[in-house]
Amino acid sequence: MQISKVWLVNRTISRLSNAQSSTGLRPTFPQSERKKMEGMGEDFRPPWVYVGTRLISFVVIPAVGLYSVFLYDFGTQNHVFTPVRRWTANAFSSFFTLSSEEKKLLQQEQDVGQGYTKP
Repeated sequence: MQISKVWLVNRTISRLSNAQSSTGLRPTFPQSERKKMEGMGEDFRPPWVYVGTRLISFVVIPAVGLYSVFLYDFGTQNHVFTPVRRWTANAFSSFFTLSSEEKKLLQQEQDVGQGYTKP
C-alpha cells in the first residue's frame, strides 16, 4: 500500500509540473484546499510569525555578542576581549576629555573673557 501512495504522489507531481510547463500557468486550487495542510507538514502558525522571529534573531544575536564582548564580567584576569575593552575605554575617555591643545585654547578664551568688562 505504501508503494502505491508514493507512486501516486510522484505521478501527480509530474503531471502538475508538465501541465505547468506546457501552459505556463500554475494550477489553481480553491482557497479552502490551499490553506488546508494535512499530515506531518501541518503548521498552524501565520506567516508573520516567521518574519517576526527572523527579525528578532537579527537583533538578539548581535546584542548578545556585543554584551559579552563589552559588558560581561569575566573576572579580574586577562581574557580574549581585554584589548577590545581597553581600546573602547580609551576611545570613550578621549571623546569626553580635553586634549592639551584644547585645554590651552580654553584657557586663552577664559583669559580673554576675564579682561572684558560690561559697560
